[in-house]
Amino acid sequence: MAERDGVLWEEIGWVDLEEYLRRDDRAIFPVGSCEQHGRHLSFATDYLIPTEIARRVSARTRVAVTPTLCFGMSVHHMEFPGTISLSADTFVAAVRDIVESLFRHGFRRLMILNGHGGNIAPIGTALPPLLDRHRDLRIKVGHWWVDAKVQSVLRELFGDVEYHAAVGETSAIMAIRPGIPKMERAAHSPWVEGIEAKGPRHWKTFFPHGSTGVDPAKASPRIGERLLDAAVDRFTREIEDWSDL
Repeated sequence: MAERDGVLWEEIGWVDLEEYLRRDDRAIFPVGSCEQHGRHLSFATDYLIPTEIARRVSARTRVAVTPTLCFGMSVHHMEFPGTISLSADTFVAAVRDIVESLFRHGFRRLMILNGHGGNIAPIGTALPPLLDRHRDLRIKVGHWWVDAKVQSVLRELFGDVEYHAAVGETSAIMAIRPGIPKMERAAHSPWVEGIEAKGPRHWKTFFPHGSTGVDPAKASPRIGERLLDAAVDRFTREIEDWSDL
């Protein structure tokens, strides 16, 4: 296993983790979704990005990275063919079962790296009972695109932040998997403000291309690397700094 690749569950076995747990109780748990990302990006966008951030953080810290939970709460995208969604209850149960498994094996400090907005609320629902049941369990949660430094890069360049399948995610995927974006098909709609909840029919009506926010045509691999670097710097610091309670 190359040093640059970090400590990845997919490349090691139980003997390796048994040894790892003698010296470290931290793990990184990426979560994402399988949902539409405009006309130009793939269904894998929301899990490829946190997976890559986790891999880069692990390469710096040597903290183990679990397999990514590639399905999330994506009901609001179900009008677009190919989206595969878990219900909120199923997603909550999956997160709880995975965390319980990790706790049983001796992991006590977990970083959940999330790549999908629809997962924010159910993650918030899943964690308090776990933290109440296991008083020595520590969990940090990072939603990469809302990190202040990531957003500062977008505001500096475009005066706005990421919404969905727009310039930020497109740039990140260009940096990670340059063969995926089909930029000749890219189209977007402006974000629609308001307090009314947006379900599947709203998404297809307001954002018929499936993309909303800053024009993804402005994306570039260079911007993607800046965004990834900002996220990796932030979450590396969070992994290295676990203050005492």
